[in-house]
Amino acid sequence: MMKAVIFDMDGVIVDTEPIYFERLYKFLLHNDLQPDKEELNKVVGSSSVDAWDIIQNIWGKEMDRTQYDEAYKEFYKDHPINFQNIMDKDLLLVLDWLTKRNYRIGLASSSSYSNIMEVLKQCNIRHYFHSVLSGEMFKQSKPHPEIYLKTAEKLQVHPEECLVVEDSTYGITAGKEAGMLVLAKRDSRFNFDQNIADKKIHRLKEVITEVEVLANKNV
Repeated sequence: MMKAVIFDMDGVIVDTEPIYFERLYKFLLHNDLQPDKEELNKVVGSSSVDAWDIIQNIWGKEMDRTQYDEAYKEFYKDHPINFQNIMDKDLLLVLDWLTKRNYRIGLASSSSYSNIMEVLKQCNIRHYFHSVLSGEMFKQSKPHPEIYLKTAEKLQVHPEECLVVEDSTYGITAGKEAGMLVLAKRDSRFNFDQNIADKKIHRLKEVITEVEVLANKNV
């Protein structure tokens, strides 16, 4: 029986990926680099380690990660992202529906914990989630399943009782490796391989239909 729904953040509840892509591209241009957009595309949906390797390869030399992060933040300090404007329009409907039916709700994102909390704060949705985990809390982030297995533990459910909502190849792989059912929110912009997901959805509100179908199977 399905008891919990676990959401990825970027590309699922907020459409951040195109914004992050453009901001990274402009930052690299500012530093006199001419990044190949196809290569830069690989950063989207990658683990933080893989993304950093790609950025360093584009930069052409090893960098201190802390200095890079500080320079990036300084560059955009006067241009914060309004996450509420890019929140999925179906999200509140889905979260309200799950809450009223006593499903456990988790968030498992590869983003930094500080960024996750900023998104939840701006969108005023923190209270919906029984567990919030960041990939930076683990030695291995997605596609390793640890973040999803730990989320199930915190939600006090078994992995097979969890439905995951993802978009990226790494995220889908992590959910499947954790032994969970995975819905892939369709996205053709970043060459994600979503074929190993159990099902693809066009709209987030389709989560409600899928949960109802799974519930009826157990009646």
